[in-house]
Amino acid sequence: MENRQALGYILLACNDIRLDKEVVRKFKRAMYFQFDLKTEAEAEELGHEWYNNLEDKY
Repeated sequence: MENRQALGYILLACNDIRLDKEVVRKFKRAMYFQFDLKTEAEAEELGHEWYNNLEDKY
């Protein structure tokens, strides 16, 4: 999947949950930063690890 396609899915999800425009802008910038910083495998592993540990931290 291309980065632009992945971002499209995320933007659709942001719309579904009615995030405000400023939050979506921050999210989009952070996504492009992560695209440059992490490989696809790293993003998959680290992203899911963070998500799965949410209950433990909050």
